Amino acid sequence: MNISVQGSRTSSADWESVRNLPAEQLPPLSPEQREVARKLGISQDDYARSFLAGERTMEKMVSKTERLARFLAERLMRSAREMEIEAVILNTWDGKFEVSVRAGDRVVPIRIAEEVVDDYFDSGSPEMEQRIERVLSLAIHAQVA
Repeated sequence: MNISVQGSRTSSADWESVRNLPAEQLPPLSPEQREVARKLGISQDDYARSFLAGERTMEKMVSKTERLARFLAERLMRSAREMEIEAVILNTWDGKFEVSVRAGDRVVPIRIAEEVVDDYFDSGSPEMEQRIERVLSLAIHAQVA
């Protein structure tokens, strides 16, 4: 299964966590990164902080995408064993998860709003769980039709 994140962003919490790190705790910059910092007119330390904050946010987004993939795979195992998840991609520009479900030689695309997934993962909201399951159910029915 392909799990990935398209695009990037940095959360304010991750930026705050690296904002006051001493220079020796920052990742070393490549020559290319040092050149970008120079062209942008920012210090290498600030560029390294920005890079580190972005990296931390990316790790969280990948983890969230993996968690959604496990959730969806579990639901498919219960209701449509002949189908499998081919890919789960978080598109940060659109704020949506793009899921590809394979049934034989047919691929059914599913899009789930990131905010719905966040609401479910953050609060365990039964309503959000039902919304996710409804989208999956529609994909299953589209395969049958």
